[in-house]
Amino acid sequence: MTEELKSKLAEFEKRGELFPAIEILEQMIEAEPDNRAYQLRLATSCIDTGQVDRAESLLRACVDAGVDDPKIQLSLGHALKALGRTDEAAECYKVAAFDDDDSMASIGYWSLGNMRNFKFDDMLLTRLRDRVQFSEIGSPSRGLMLFALAAAWEQKQNHEAAFMAMSEANLIFAAGRPFRADLFGQLIMSLTTEIKAPSELPAIEGPTPIFILGMPRSGTTLVEQILASHSQVEATDELLFMNRIGLGLEEKGGYAKVVASMDETRQQSLAQEYLDKSSRYRKLGRPYFIDKAPTNFLHIGLIKALFPDAKIINVIRDPLDNAIGLYKMYFGEGAEYSFSMEGIIYHWQGYITLMKHWNALYPDQIMHLSYEELARDPDTKIKDVLEYCELPVEEACFKFYESDRPVLTPSAGQVRSPISTKSIGSGQNYEKYIKTSIPALAEIKRVSREVFGIS
Repeated sequence: MTEELKSKLAEFEKRGELFPAIEILEQMIEAEPDNRAYQLRLATSCIDTGQVDRAESLLRACVDAGVDDPKIQLSLGHALKALGRTDEAAECYKVAAFDDDDSMASIGYWSLGNMRNFKFDDMLLTRLRDRVQFSEIGSPSRGLMLFALAAAWEQKQNHEAAFMAMSEANLIFAAGRPFRADLFGQLIMSLTTEIKAPSELPAIEGPTPIFILGMPRSGTTLVEQILASHSQVEATDELLFMNRIGLGLEEKGGYAKVVASMDETRQQSLAQEYLDKSSRYRKLGRPYFIDKAPTNFLHIGLIKALFPDAKIINVIRDPLDNAIGLYKMYFGEGAEYSFSMEGIIYHWQGYITLMKHWNALYPDQIMHLSYEELARDPDTKIKDVLEYCELPVEEACFKFYESDRPVLTPSAGQVRSPISTKSIGSGQNYEKYIKTSIPALAEIKRVSREVFGIS
Protein backbone atom coordinates (compact mmCIF):
# COMPACT_ATOMS: atom_id res chain seq x y z
CA MET A 1 0.00 0.00 0.00
CA THR A 2 2.82 2.41 0.90
CA GLU A 3 4.54 1.86 -2.46
CA GLU A 4 1.28 2.54 -4.24
CA LEU A 5 0.84 5.77 -2.29
CA LYS A 6 4.43 6.79 -3.02
CA SER A 7 3.81 6.27 -6.74
CA LYS A 8 0.66 8.40 -6.62
CA LEU A 9 2.48 11.06 -4.63
CA ALA A 10 5.31 11.25 -7.16
CA GLU A 11 2.81 11.64 -10.00
CA PHE A 12 0.88 14.42 -8.28
CA GLU A 13 4.07 16.28 -7.39
CA LYS A 14 5.36 15.94 -10.95
CA ARG A 15 2.16 17.56 -12.25
CA GLY A 16 2.29 20.27 -9.58
CA GLU A 17 -1.00 19.10 -8.07
CA LEU A 18 -0.09 19.84 -4.48
CA PHE A 19 -3.47 19.49 -2.79
CA PRO A 20 -3.96 15.87 -3.91
CA ALA A 21 -0.31 15.30 -2.94
CA ILE A 22 -1.09 16.58 0.55
CA GLU A 23 -3.98 14.13 0.85
CA ILE A 24 -1.64 11.27 -0.06
CA LEU A 25 0.96 12.43 2.46
CA GLU A 26 -1.70 12.55 5.16
CA GLN A 27 -2.51 8.91 4.46
CA MET A 28 1.17 8.00 4.59
CA ILE A 29 1.62 9.76 7.93
CA GLU A 30 -1.47 8.04 9.31
CA ALA A 31 0.22 4.73 8.49
CA GLU A 32 3.61 5.86 9.84
CA PRO A 33 2.97 8.65 12.38
CA ASP A 34 6.61 8.87 13.46
CA ASN A 35 8.04 9.21 9.97
CA ARG A 36 9.69 12.65 10.09
CA ALA A 37 10.56 12.59 6.39
CA TYR A 38 6.87 12.42 5.52
CA GLN A 39 6.10 15.22 7.98
CA LEU A 40 8.79 17.42 6.44
CA ARG A 41 7.45 16.71 2.97
CA LEU A 42 3.92 17.55 4.10
CA ALA A 43 5.11 20.77 5.74
CA THR A 44 6.88 21.81 2.53
CA SER A 45 3.72 21.21 0.50
CA CYS A 46 1.70 23.17 3.05
CA ILE A 47 4.06 26.14 2.67
CA ASP A 48 3.75 25.95 -1.11
CA THR A 49 -0.06 26.01 -0.85
CA GLY A 50 -0.21 28.88 1.64
CA GLN A 51 -1.03 26.71 4.68
CA VAL A 52 1.85 28.24 6.56
CA ASP A 53 0.44 27.99 10.09
CA ARG A 54 -0.09 24.27 9.61
CA ALA A 55 3.43 23.91 8.24
CA GLU A 56 4.87 25.63 11.29
CA SER A 57 2.95 23.28 13.61
CA LEU A 58 4.24 20.21 11.77
CA LEU A 59 7.82 21.45 11.88
CA ARG A 60 7.63 22.51 15.52
CA ALA A 61 6.41 19.01 16.37
CA CYS A 62 9.54 17.59 14.76
CA VAL A 63 11.78 19.99 16.68
CA ASP A 64 9.97 19.27 19.96
CA ALA A 65 10.46 15.55 19.34
CA GLY A 66 14.20 16.15 19.35
CA VAL A 67 14.79 15.80 15.61
CA ASP A 68 18.13 17.45 14.82
CA ASP A 69 17.87 18.02 11.09
CA PRO A 70 18.91 21.25 9.30
CA LYS A 71 16.25 20.52 6.65
CA ILE A 72 13.61 20.94 9.36
CA GLN A 73 15.14 24.26 10.40
CA LEU A 74 15.35 25.44 6.81
CA SER A 75 11.67 24.74 6.14
CA LEU A 76 10.73 26.30 9.47
CA GLY A 77 12.66 29.38 8.40
CA HIS A 78 10.64 29.56 5.17
CA ALA A 79 7.39 29.32 7.14
CA LEU A 80 8.42 31.99 9.65
CA LYS A 81 9.60 34.30 6.88
CA ALA A 82 6.24 33.98 5.13
CA LEU A 83 4.53 34.87 8.41
CA GLY A 84 6.70 38.00 8.77
CA ARG A 85 8.72 36.70 11.74
CA THR A 86 12.06 37.48 10.16
CA ASP A 87 14.25 37.38 13.27
CA GLU A 88 13.09 33.86 14.07
CA ALA A 89 13.46 32.86 10.42
CA ALA A 90 17.05 34.11 10.35
CA GLU A 91 17.99 31.94 13.33
CA CYS A 92 16.59 28.89 11.54
CA TYR A 93 18.45 29.75 8.35
CA LYS A 94 21.71 30.09 10.29
CA VAL A 95 21.37 26.51 11.51
CA ALA A 96 21.28 25.39 7.88
CA ALA A 97 24.02 27.84 6.84
CA PHE A 98 26.42 26.51 9.46
CA ASP A 99 25.88 22.88 8.46
CA ASP A 100 28.91 20.95 7.22
CA ASP A 101 27.17 19.96 4.00
CA ASP A 102 27.77 22.56 1.28
CA SER A 103 24.39 21.95 -0.33
CA MET A 104 22.50 22.63 2.89
CA ALA A 105 24.75 25.54 3.87
CA SER A 106 24.31 27.22 0.49
CA ILE A 107 20.51 27.22 0.80
CA GLY A 108 20.80 28.61 4.33
CA TYR A 109 23.06 31.47 3.28
CA TRP A 110 21.01 32.17 0.15
CA SER A 111 17.85 32.31 2.25
CA LEU A 112 19.50 34.83 4.56
CA GLY A 113 20.55 36.92 1.57
CA ASN A 114 16.98 36.84 0.27
CA MET A 115 15.56 38.44 3.42
CA ARG A 116 15.45 42.15 2.79
CA ASN A 117 15.32 43.00 6.49
CA PHE A 118 18.30 40.82 7.43
CA LYS A 119 21.75 42.37 7.72
CA PHE A 120 25.02 40.44 7.52
CA ASP A 121 27.33 41.46 10.35
CA ASP A 122 31.11 41.36 9.83
CA MET A 123 31.48 37.98 11.50
CA LEU A 124 28.81 36.34 9.34
CA LEU A 125 30.17 37.98 6.18
CA THR A 126 33.65 36.62 6.96
CA ARG A 127 32.23 33.19 7.61
CA LEU A 128 30.37 33.27 4.28
CA ARG A 129 33.46 34.45 2.38
CA ASP A 130 35.50 31.62 3.84
CA ARG A 131 32.81 29.10 2.91
CA VAL A 132 32.73 30.38 -0.66
CA GLN A 133 36.50 30.21 -0.87
CA PHE A 134 36.59 26.52 -0.04
CA SER A 135 33.46 25.50 -1.98
CA GLU A 136 33.71 23.49 -5.18
CA ILE A 137 34.36 25.73 -8.17
CA GLY A 138 31.41 25.78 -10.55
CA SER A 139 29.03 23.91 -8.25
CA PRO A 140 25.41 25.05 -7.73
CA SER A 141 26.13 25.30 -4.00
CA ARG A 142 28.91 27.77 -4.71
CA GLY A 143 26.55 29.69 -6.99
CA LEU A 144 23.92 30.09 -4.25
CA MET A 145 26.53 31.21 -1.74
CA LEU A 146 27.84 33.75 -4.24
CA PHE A 147 24.35 35.21 -4.62
CA ALA A 148 24.23 35.51 -0.82
CA LEU A 149 27.68 37.10 -0.82
CA ALA A 150 26.51 39.62 -3.43
CA ALA A 151 23.62 40.58 -1.14
CA ALA A 152 26.00 40.96 1.81
CA TRP A 153 28.41 43.14 -0.15
CA GLU A 154 25.56 45.28 -1.43
CA GLN A 155 24.50 45.92 2.16
CA LYS A 156 28.05 47.15 2.79
CA GLN A 157 27.78 49.45 -0.26
CA ASN A 158 30.64 47.56 -1.92
CA HIS A 159 28.98 47.35 -5.32
CA GLU A 160 32.10 46.22 -7.17
CA ALA A 161 32.48 43.16 -4.93
CA ALA A 162 28.72 42.55 -5.11
CA PHE A 163 28.76 42.62 -8.91
CA MET A 164 31.74 40.27 -9.11
CA ALA A 165 29.96 37.79 -6.83
CA MET A 166 26.64 37.87 -8.69
CA SER A 167 28.41 37.64 -12.06
CA GLU A 168 30.27 34.47 -11.05
CA ALA A 169 27.04 33.03 -9.64
CA ASN A 170 25.18 33.70 -12.89
CA LEU A 171 27.94 32.11 -14.96
CA ILE A 172 27.68 28.96 -12.88
CA PHE A 173 23.94 28.61 -13.39
CA ALA A 174 24.01 29.69 -17.03
CA ALA A 175 26.36 26.79 -17.79
CA GLY A 176 23.84 24.26 -16.51
CA ARG A 177 20.62 26.01 -17.50
CA PRO A 178 21.12 27.85 -20.79
CA PHE A 179 18.49 30.32 -21.97
CA ARG A 180 16.76 29.15 -25.17
CA ALA A 181 16.35 32.57 -26.76
CA ASP A 182 15.33 30.92 -30.03
CA LEU A 183 12.33 29.21 -28.43
CA PHE A 184 11.28 32.36 -26.60
CA GLY A 185 11.54 34.37 -29.82
CA GLN A 186 9.46 31.78 -31.69
CA LEU A 187 6.75 31.96 -29.02
CA ILE A 188 6.55 35.75 -29.22
CA MET A 189 6.41 35.55 -33.01
CA SER A 190 3.61 32.96 -33.04
CA LEU A 191 1.50 34.87 -30.52
CA THR A 192 1.80 38.17 -32.38
CA THR A 193 1.21 36.74 -35.85
CA GLU A 194 -1.50 34.16 -35.18
CA ILE A 195 -3.70 35.86 -32.58
CA LYS A 196 -5.01 38.72 -34.68
CA ALA A 197 -8.46 39.48 -33.29
CA PRO A 198 -9.99 39.47 -29.82
CA SER A 199 -12.28 36.58 -28.98
CA GLU A 200 -15.97 37.41 -28.85
CA LEU A 201 -16.98 34.91 -26.22
CA PRO A 202 -19.43 35.27 -23.32
CA ALA A 203 -18.41 36.13 -19.77
CA ILE A 204 -17.93 33.23 -17.39
CA GLU A 205 -20.06 33.01 -14.27
CA GLY A 206 -18.13 32.93 -11.01
CA PRO A 207 -15.51 35.02 -9.23
CA THR A 208 -13.55 37.56 -11.27
CA PRO A 209 -9.83 36.84 -11.55
CA ILE A 210 -7.34 39.68 -11.27
CA PHE A 211 -4.12 38.83 -13.08
CA ILE A 212 -1.03 40.71 -11.88
CA LEU A 213 1.85 40.28 -14.29
CA GLY A 214 4.92 41.86 -15.82
CA MET A 215 8.64 41.27 -15.52
CA PRO A 216 9.69 39.50 -12.30
CA ARG A 217 11.13 41.85 -9.66
CA SER A 218 8.94 44.71 -10.94
CA GLY A 219 6.66 45.18 -7.92
CA THR A 220 3.98 42.57 -8.61
CA THR A 221 4.03 41.30 -5.00
CA LEU A 222 3.48 44.83 -3.72
CA VAL A 223 0.40 45.27 -5.94
CA GLU A 224 -0.86 41.86 -4.85
CA GLN A 225 -0.52 42.83 -1.18
CA ILE A 226 -2.44 46.07 -1.77
CA LEU A 227 -5.34 44.32 -3.49
CA ALA A 228 -5.32 41.36 -1.08
CA SER A 229 -6.04 43.84 1.72
CA HIS A 230 -9.46 44.57 0.19
CA SER A 231 -12.49 42.86 1.73
CA GLN A 232 -13.78 41.69 -1.67
CA VAL A 233 -10.48 40.23 -2.90
CA GLU A 234 -8.75 36.97 -2.05
CA ALA A 235 -5.07 36.26 -2.67
CA THR A 236 -3.99 32.83 -3.88
CA ASP A 237 -0.41 32.11 -4.94
CA GLU A 238 1.83 32.35 -7.98
CA LEU A 239 -0.49 30.00 -9.86
CA LEU A 240 0.88 28.25 -12.93
CA PHE A 241 -2.44 27.05 -14.29
CA MET A 242 -2.52 29.35 -17.32
CA ASN A 243 0.92 28.16 -18.30
CA ARG A 244 -0.14 24.51 -17.94
CA ILE A 245 -3.29 25.08 -19.98
CA GLY A 246 -1.11 26.71 -22.63
CA LEU A 247 1.22 23.71 -22.72
CA GLY A 248 -1.78 21.42 -23.11
CA LEU A 249 -3.07 23.49 -26.02
CA GLU A 250 0.34 23.40 -27.66
CA GLU A 251 0.12 19.61 -27.71
CA LYS A 252 -3.34 19.82 -29.34
CA GLY A 253 -2.44 21.77 -32.43
CA GLY A 254 -0.35 24.77 -31.45
CA TYR A 255 -1.03 27.14 -28.58
CA ALA A 256 -1.51 30.38 -30.54
CA LYS A 257 -3.64 28.72 -33.24
CA VAL A 258 -5.96 27.12 -30.68
CA VAL A 259 -6.38 30.42 -28.80
CA ALA A 260 -7.08 32.25 -32.04
CA SER A 261 -9.82 29.76 -32.96
CA MET A 262 -11.30 29.34 -29.46
CA ASP A 263 -14.99 28.44 -29.52
CA GLU A 264 -17.49 28.64 -26.68
CA THR A 265 -17.42 24.93 -25.89
CA ARG A 266 -13.66 24.88 -25.40
CA GLN A 267 -13.78 28.21 -23.57
CA GLN A 268 -16.30 26.88 -21.06
CA SER A 269 -14.30 23.70 -20.54
CA LEU A 270 -10.93 25.40 -20.04
CA ALA A 271 -12.33 28.22 -17.91
CA GLN A 272 -14.00 25.68 -15.63
CA GLU A 273 -10.75 23.70 -15.45
CA TYR A 274 -8.91 26.83 -14.33
CA LEU A 275 -11.58 27.73 -11.76
CA ASP A 276 -11.64 24.20 -10.41
CA LYS A 277 -7.88 24.04 -9.98
CA SER A 278 -7.63 27.51 -8.44
CA SER A 279 -10.56 26.82 -6.11
CA ARG A 280 -8.27 24.87 -3.78
CA TYR A 281 -6.42 28.14 -3.15
CA ARG A 282 -9.66 30.10 -2.66
CA LYS A 283 -11.24 29.51 0.73
CA LEU A 284 -13.10 32.76 1.45
CA GLY A 285 -15.63 32.82 -1.38
CA ARG A 286 -14.92 36.44 -2.28
CA PRO A 287 -16.09 37.89 -5.62
CA TYR A 288 -12.51 38.61 -6.80
CA PHE A 289 -9.32 36.59 -6.53
CA ILE A 290 -5.71 37.31 -7.50
CA ASP A 291 -3.51 35.26 -9.79
CA LYS A 292 -0.06 36.81 -9.53
CA ALA A 293 2.31 35.14 -11.95
CA PRO A 294 4.61 37.58 -13.80
CA THR A 295 4.97 35.32 -16.85
CA ASN A 296 1.23 35.44 -17.49
CA PHE A 297 2.01 38.35 -19.84
CA LEU A 298 2.56 35.53 -22.34
CA HIS A 299 -1.00 34.33 -21.83
CA ILE A 300 -3.10 37.49 -22.05
CA GLY A 301 -4.71 36.24 -25.25
CA LEU A 302 -5.71 33.02 -23.50
CA ILE A 303 -6.83 34.89 -20.37
CA LYS A 304 -9.12 37.20 -22.35
CA ALA A 305 -10.50 34.28 -24.35
CA LEU A 306 -11.39 32.33 -21.21
CA PHE A 307 -12.35 35.28 -19.00
CA PRO A 308 -13.41 38.31 -21.06
CA ASP A 309 -14.14 40.25 -17.84
CA ALA A 310 -10.82 39.45 -16.18
CA LYS A 311 -8.80 42.33 -14.76
CA ILE A 312 -5.18 42.51 -15.91
CA ILE A 313 -2.60 44.70 -14.18
CA ASN A 314 0.80 44.94 -15.85
CA VAL A 315 3.44 46.30 -13.45
CA ILE A 316 6.38 48.09 -15.05
CA ARG A 317 9.66 49.03 -13.40
CA ASP A 318 12.59 51.04 -14.73
CA PRO A 319 14.49 48.63 -17.04
CA LEU A 320 17.91 49.29 -15.46
CA ASP A 321 16.65 48.80 -11.91
CA ASN A 322 14.71 45.73 -13.01
CA ALA A 323 17.65 44.24 -14.92
CA ILE A 324 19.93 44.47 -11.88
CA GLY A 325 17.13 43.14 -9.67
CA LEU A 326 16.89 40.08 -11.92
CA TYR A 327 20.65 39.63 -12.27
CA LYS A 328 21.25 39.46 -8.53
CA MET A 329 18.35 37.06 -7.87
CA TYR A 330 18.46 33.29 -8.22
CA PHE A 331 15.32 31.69 -9.66
CA GLY A 332 14.84 28.03 -8.84
CA GLU A 333 13.04 27.25 -12.09
CA GLY A 334 12.35 29.18 -15.23
CA ALA A 335 13.79 32.67 -15.86
CA GLU A 336 17.01 31.25 -17.35
CA TYR A 337 17.30 34.56 -19.21
CA SER A 338 18.18 36.20 -15.86
CA PHE A 339 21.64 34.59 -15.85
CA SER A 340 23.02 37.18 -18.29
CA MET A 341 22.39 40.81 -19.13
CA GLU A 342 22.01 39.81 -22.78
CA GLY A 343 19.27 37.36 -21.83
CA ILE A 344 17.50 39.93 -19.67
CA ILE A 345 17.55 42.47 -22.48
CA TYR A 346 16.24 39.93 -25.00
CA HIS A 347 13.43 38.95 -22.64
CA TRP A 348 12.52 42.60 -22.05
CA GLN A 349 12.37 43.19 -25.80
CA GLY A 350 10.06 40.21 -26.28
CA TYR A 351 7.91 41.33 -23.36
CA ILE A 352 7.44 44.83 -24.83
CA THR A 353 6.76 43.46 -28.32
CA LEU A 354 4.04 41.17 -27.01
CA MET A 355 2.49 43.75 -24.67
CA LYS A 356 2.26 46.18 -27.57
CA HIS A 357 0.34 43.50 -29.48
CA TRP A 358 -2.03 42.85 -26.54
CA ASN A 359 -2.61 46.61 -26.23
CA ALA A 360 -3.78 46.72 -29.82
CA LEU A 361 -6.10 43.73 -29.39
CA TYR A 362 -7.52 44.79 -26.01
CA PRO A 363 -7.43 48.60 -25.91
CA ASP A 364 -8.13 50.11 -22.48
CA GLN A 365 -8.61 46.65 -20.97
CA ILE A 366 -5.12 46.26 -19.50
CA MET A 367 -3.91 48.55 -16.72
CA HIS A 368 -0.25 49.51 -17.00
CA LEU A 369 1.04 50.50 -13.57
CA SER A 370 4.44 52.13 -13.08
CA TYR A 371 6.23 50.96 -9.94
CA GLU A 372 7.96 54.32 -9.69
CA GLU A 373 4.67 56.25 -9.90
CA LEU A 374 3.13 53.95 -7.30
CA ALA A 375 6.07 54.47 -4.94
CA ARG A 376 6.08 58.26 -5.36
CA ASP A 377 2.31 58.78 -5.15
CA PRO A 378 0.80 55.69 -3.53
CA ASP A 379 -2.53 57.24 -2.54
CA THR A 380 -3.38 58.28 -6.10
CA LYS A 381 -2.14 55.08 -7.74
CA ILE A 382 -3.86 52.78 -5.25
CA LYS A 383 -7.12 54.58 -5.98
CA ASP A 384 -6.46 54.12 -9.70
CA VAL A 385 -5.92 50.38 -9.20
CA LEU A 386 -9.16 50.04 -7.23
CA GLU A 387 -11.09 52.05 -9.81
CA TYR A 388 -9.77 49.86 -12.64
CA CYS A 389 -10.81 46.73 -10.72
CA GLU A 390 -14.23 48.30 -10.05
CA LEU A 391 -13.68 48.02 -6.31
CA PRO A 392 -14.75 50.58 -3.70
CA VAL A 393 -11.95 52.40 -1.89
CA GLU A 394 -11.04 50.79 1.44
CA GLU A 395 -8.59 52.14 3.99
CA ALA A 396 -6.94 48.74 4.44
CA CYS A 397 -5.51 48.93 0.91
CA PHE A 398 -3.48 51.99 1.91
CA LYS A 399 -2.22 50.18 5.02
CA PHE A 400 -1.47 46.92 3.23
CA TYR A 401 1.74 46.52 5.26
CA GLU A 402 -0.34 45.81 8.36
CA SER A 403 -1.79 42.64 6.81
CA ASP A 404 -0.75 39.42 8.49
CA ARG A 405 -1.36 37.15 5.50
CA PRO A 406 1.55 34.86 4.58
CA VAL A 407 3.75 36.13 1.73
CA LEU A 408 5.83 33.46 0.02
CA THR A 409 7.91 35.46 -2.48
CA PRO A 410 11.35 37.07 -1.94
CA SER A 411 9.56 40.42 -1.55
CA ALA A 412 7.93 39.28 1.73
CA GLY A 413 9.93 41.73 3.81
CA GLN A 414 9.31 44.69 1.54
CA VAL A 415 5.52 44.41 1.54
CA ARG A 416 5.39 44.48 5.34
CA SER A 417 6.57 48.10 5.35
CA PRO A 418 5.04 51.26 3.87
CA ILE A 419 5.96 51.97 0.25
CA SER A 420 9.40 53.52 -0.08
CA THR A 421 11.21 55.19 -2.96
CA LYS A 422 14.65 54.02 -1.80
CA SER A 423 14.94 51.29 -4.46
CA ILE A 424 14.25 53.72 -7.31
CA GLY A 425 17.50 54.26 -9.19
CA SER A 426 19.24 51.40 -7.40
CA GLY A 427 20.47 50.02 -10.71
CA GLN A 428 22.66 53.09 -11.20
CA ASN A 429 25.08 51.66 -8.62
CA TYR A 430 26.06 49.07 -11.23
CA GLU A 431 26.07 51.13 -14.44
CA LYS A 432 29.85 51.19 -14.67
CA TYR A 433 29.98 47.38 -14.66
CA ILE A 434 27.45 46.87 -17.49
CA LYS A 435 28.48 49.66 -19.84
CA THR A 436 27.84 47.61 -22.99
CA SER A 437 24.23 46.97 -21.90
CA ILE A 438 23.33 50.58 -21.05
CA PRO A 439 22.37 51.71 -24.61
CA ALA A 440 19.99 48.74 -25.05
CA LEU A 441 18.41 49.35 -21.64
CA ALA A 442 18.00 53.04 -22.45
CA GLU A 443 16.21 52.14 -25.70
CA ILE A 444 13.98 49.68 -23.83
CA LYS A 445 13.09 52.46 -21.40
CA ARG A 446 12.19 54.82 -24.27
CA VAL A 447 10.01 52.25 -26.02
CA SER A 448 8.33 51.10 -22.80
CA ARG A 449 7.26 54.65 -22.06
CA GLU A 450 5.54 54.80 -25.44
CA VAL A 451 3.93 51.35 -25.21
CA PHE A 452 2.78 51.63 -21.59
CA GLY A 453 1.99 55.33 -21.52
CA ILE A 454 4.03 56.05 -18.40
CA SER A 455 6.25 58.99 -17.59
